[in-house]
Amino acid sequence: MPRDGYRAIGLIERPRGLKGEIKARPLTDFPERFEPGARVFISGLSRTVARSNWQKGRVYLYIEGVADRESAESLRGELIEIPEDERPRTSEAFWYIDEIEGLRVVTVGGDQLGNVREVLQTGANDVYIVDRGTRRDLLVPALRDVVVGVDVEAGTMTVDLPDGLLPDDEAVD
Repeated sequence: MPRDGYRAIGLIERPRGLKGEIKARPLTDFPERFEPGARVFISGLSRTVARSNWQKGRVYLYIEGVADRESAESLRGELIEIPEDERPRTSEAFWYIDEIEGLRVVTVGGDQLGNVREVLQTGANDVYIVDRGTRRDLLVPALRDVVVGVDVEAGTMTVDLPDGLLPDDEAVD
């Protein structure tokens, strides 16, 4: 888990070679976070990316101040973080998964459905798993005509459920 006020953008897997290069698994959709000159935080310390190279879904980094294999090895398993307020915001209709999880889900008519417990990334579109307590979970497709509003500050997601998404005995008006 990242520190309070920070978001993880990568996980250091292991050193590579003898000159301090590290192999990291990216945890971001913004690969520019690893470009030379980028400021990141590792073990709570501000660091600068000196060089980076991508191979097979992994990023190989030289970090200023990490000059040998022993220094790189000491970072194994550490998160690469950025301050939360530096996360890019691409549009009004874009939210990060950690902003969606936990939102209270209500219908356009005001009926309470539950809270988003998890976001499934299916490839075609995300699916929000809504925890409904004693009732079975509700699967809400993350489509514009279904999810009609998200208010992160208020902690709510407003949905317009298509017919058949809820069992007949649970239908809402």
